[in-house]
Amino acid sequence: MTARKPALLLLATAGVLALSLPAYAQELPAPPPNGNVLDSADLLTDGEETELSALIDRKNSGTDAARVVVHTIDSAPGGISDYATALGNAWGVGEAGADNGVVVVVDMGERETYIAVADGAGEQISDREAKDVAGKVLSPALADENYATGLTDTVTELYLLADGGESAYDEGEGAPSYIGWVVGGILALLGAFMGIWIWLDYRKVARKAKDEMRRHQEENPGLEISDEMRAAYIKYRYANRKPPAEGTEEQEEKLREEEEKTGKEYTRYAGTFNSWLPLYTVAPLLYSGSNVTPSSGSDYTGGSGFSSGSSFGGGGGFSGGGGGSSF
Repeated sequence: MTARKPALLLLATAGVLALSLPAYAQELPAPPPNGNVLDSADLLTDGEETELSALIDRKNSGTDAARVVVHTIDSAPGGISDYATALGNAWGVGEAGADNGVVVVVDMGERETYIAVADGAGEQISDREAKDVAGKVLSPALADENYATGLTDTVTELYLLADGGESAYDEGEGAPSYIGWVVGGILALLGAFMGIWIWLDYRKVARKAKDEMRRHQEENPGLEISDEMRAAYIKYRYANRKPPAEGTEEQEEKLREEEEKTGKEYTRYAGTFNSWLPLYTVAPLLYSGSNVTPSSGSDYTGGSGFSSGSSFGGGGGFSGGGGGSSF
């Protein structure tokens, strides 16, 4: 009987730990199949979601200081801060070993926001700054139902802080409070114009992409194009409107060299639906609008206009840092 006590003790301890795990741990959603945005609350149009993800891609290509992911949800199980922290670790937000991930969560049910900051990114983005961004940038826009503007401005502000920049929303000691209102008003106006431009630009690209698919289907009567495939091509076309500056063949050669070095697979440029379709069929995740290309730290210097892609790099290091607000 004495020899069995350690085993029984271990089993009892494991049972207690299992019962103590957060109830929402099993309710965490899967990361987005492509892009850096999971809009479960359906706050954004397809065009706005694509542009927000593309903005994060572009920011990722210019810095290693942060990797941002955005998630909206109707009701976050458990407290939003714990949920955002668990999400960052479960999704592997940020680069492995760098702990440079940032997760922006919007809970529409509780009307709360939280920005979870991994330990590495926390060296530049303090808890107070995360709370300020949530309370002064994101929440006011959400309260006014300016969802795309609020999330766009929030992402921009987070990358600015991660790169060591000074926030326009940090009034500092003795600074007149009206400065924040003036700056906020100007940014809101610019955001509104940006939202209109994004919507018009997306409609233009989507119209051309739909015409391509229609003509291709007319030329191939037996071909079926699913709704998922249509949406993927429109997002891809929006993210890749221009051919690589150095030429498709030269880009192909450079990407193959990088693939041999890294063991990864990268997105190619396809100028038409006909050339895109076989690529998508083989690797749908690479050709659904969120391009995967060599990181800024590689020797690749091709001018394809592609971004460095996903904020999901096997990261972690979310230990509770960050800040939130309500709206």
